[in-house]
Amino acid sequence: MPTVKKVTDHPVEDAYGLEIQEGDVYWMFGKTVVSDLNLKTYLIEEHNMECFRAME
Repeated sequence: MPTVKKVTDHPVEDAYGLEIQEGDVYWMFGKTVVSDLNLKTYLIEEHNMECFRAME
C-alpha cells in the first residue's frame, strides 16, 4: 500500500478542475494531478482500466 505524504505546497486543482483543499488526497500520474474523488473516472477514461467495488 502506498504511503500518504503530507505536503504544504499542494497543487491548486486536479485534471478535472476540482480544487485541491488542505487535507485532500490526490494522486500524481507523471505531471497529471488527480483528486481521490476523480480517481475512478481518470483510470477508466484515460487508462481503460476496470474498477470494481466489493459488495456484501
